[in-house]
Amino acid sequence: MVRRKEERLFAPDKIEWMLEGGLETLDAAERQMLLVMAETKLQDGYRPSAEEKKVVEKLRALAGDDYDAKDIKRKVRAMVKGKRKPDTAPLRLPPVFDRFLRRFRKKK
Repeated sequence: MVRRKEERLFAPDKIEWMLEGGLETLDAAERQMLLVMAETKLQDGYRPSAEEKKVVEKLRALAGDDYDAKDIKRKVRAMVKGKRKPDTAPLRLPPVFDRFLRRFRKKK
């Protein structure tokens, strides 16, 4: 994959912060979400810089046994490509969203 000049895995001005203890200020869920996003981009063929590799390695170390990239990949694939089971109801949003949709449609 050819990396465009502006394409980055992490904001360049945040990499140093992340490596110098910034990741530890995030809670576990935030770190895992950051790692999932990074892993997804890496699986798509992104070639990280040396600093980006260090951040990903640190995220993996901080996640420890709580993070399983293969399990997440399998679950995402099932959500995207899976078929709805016949006995399940479609997603229903709370009524407050119906009001927002009506207002939005009126403005168009």
